[in-house]
Amino acid sequence: MIRSIHPYEPYIPENATKLIIGTMPPFRFCVSGKRSLFANDVDFYYGSKDNAFWKLLSEVTGVTLDFVNSPDAVNQRKQLLMNLHMGITDIVGSCIHHNGKADDTSLLAIEVKPLDKLLLDHPNIQELVYTNRGEVKKYINLFFADKGYHNRARENETKESVFINGKKYAVTQLYSPSPNALRSVSTEKRLQQYKSFFQDTL
Repeated sequence: MIRSIHPYEPYIPENATKLIIGTMPPFRFCVSGKRSLFANDVDFYYGSKDNAFWKLLSEVTGVTLDFVNSPDAVNQRKQLLMNLHMGITDIVGSCIHHNGKADDTSLLAIEVKPLDKLLLDHPNIQELVYTNRGEVKKYINLFFADKGYHNRARENETKESVFINGKKYAVTQLYSPSPNALRSVSTEKRLQQYKSFFQDTL
């Protein structure tokens, strides 16, 4: 089996106080020398034409984004993150996409990125934002959490906190923007949750 290598370095603007964390791009983004992006993919985090993340952010922020495979489209997303005071990364550094599938249950032989070091290098980060409510939390709890989680409920999302490197981080868990998530969460419910979170940051 071919090992997929994560194609992107973390993107963390100097003004970032929140860090968005996902899992891993689809197979076609990750295989060195064999990447095969579509014309309406964007060569950046959540860039798959099938992923709703940037469509959701465009709608809730009112910022127009291009959905084409171009450097301008990438720069638009970086600028939006800067305006939101947010960085972005994934928790998986490399893995095997079983049968080339992109869903998280098909990611095998996972090696995680050094999130603890990344947070030490960016002390302004105060909050972690998971775009996959289960998998990201699982890997952070397994490899990086000092003392585990402390739950407190909030409408349409789960607010928690986690200790990493002895520092307490607020945690927001959002519904996944992947197409598979639509099977269990309506588009309207997901949009409302993203509005509640991202509009507060503008």
